[in-house]
Amino acid sequence: MSVEKKEIRKIVADVLEIEEEAIGDEDHFVTDLAMNSLQMLDCIAEIEDQLEIRVSQGEVRALSSINRIMAYLEAL
Repeated sequence: MSVEKKEIRKIVADVLEIEEEAIGDEDHFVTDLAMNSLQMLDCIAEIEDQLEIRVSQGEVRALSSINRIMAYLEAL
């Protein structure tokens, strides 16, 4: 699957209502960026919609940083 980090970073930034530059590749969404569970679901839903994929509920918790999302998408 071909997707760029900047696309994922934009989705996360939009959900958190912060600047894209404030999000590091390894920043943990919950502990570093204070993302709550509803924002996490919004983020995953937006990724699913834009990329036309489905993420199982069991995999959502593992998608906790830009790099982890990228690794997941590359494995599809």
